Amino acid sequence: MIIKTPWLQFLALGLLLFIAGRVAFPAPKPVLGPPNAGRLQAMSQNYSQFSRDEISPAVLAKFIDAELRDELLFREALQRGLHYRDVAIEQRIIRNMRFLNVDTLADDATLIEQGYALRLQLTDEVIRRRLVQIMERLIVATARIGSPTPDEIVARYQRDISSWLEPPRYSFSHVFLSIERAGEMLDLIAAVEADQMSSEQARALGAPFLSGYDFSLQSAAQMTRVFGAVFAEQLAALNPIAGEWVGPITSAFGEHYVFISALQPERTMPLEEVSLRIERELVREAEERAVEDWVDTAFAGYEVVRS
Repeated sequence: MIIKTPWLQFLALGLLLFIAGRVAFPAPKPVLGPPNAGRLQAMSQNYSQFSRDEISPAVLAKFIDAELRDELLFREALQRGLHYRDVAIEQRIIRNMRFLNVDTLADDATLIEQGYALRLQLTDEVIRRRLVQIMERLIVATARIGSPTPDEIVARYQRDISSWLEPPRYSFSHVFLSIERAGEMLDLIAAVEADQMSSEQARALGAPFLSGYDFSLQSAAQMTRVFGAVFAEQLAALNPIAGEWVGPITSAFGEHYVFISALQPERTMPLEEVSLRIERELVREAEERAVEDWVDTAFAGYEVVRS
């Protein structure tokens, strides 16, 4: 049907021109980036403290990705007004306002209003991190992540079976002699064996030991933290048997004569013992994927500047 009324013709023509303009010249996307130089420098410094390697282009690219990701989540949280709904953020603003004016007599509500007027939510790093976390939780809450199925738990258990290998553990008591008295250890051992002393009786022949005398189901790593690596290595090398004395064994502090009360050999933990840990790990991974998928989709709405 042909429109004959002039004003309707002009209206239709204007509508067509408007639509054509929107298609031909879409509204520009908001710009995200470049990444904050100060935060990138802080990431690089933290990395250098724990790694001897120089920061490679690949590592720097990961830092840039992380900064842009957090900036996107921060902006999205602000757009949703999430900073107006969090008690921790309000308390941070109150603290900052009282720091800026220690003599203020304003109440908390007034300080919050003043803080928002000063746009403290845009400049405070603690608030920024908090908003990123809130946005992540919001994404996870709306993603409707289900619980892992039993088959998924079994598959992960089998995939990571080597990680469920638990090292040998030893329960033991010990008699201690400091480095200065180490020469007395052979006589001490002879006295313990001659009189068939218990670990409690034998302890009276030794010196005080700050960390105690009785230890339960200790792994090599746990023994290393208390006695040092040499002690853990020597004890394992002796292949001790429960109910026997072994030693002398050297530690960072002196010499030890050790009574093995029980031992648990190396074993692979069964599925029922670790299933809850696996389930939590699978849920955590699903939550991380949900956030990253959301971020990837949201990036499409921005003009991303990486440098």
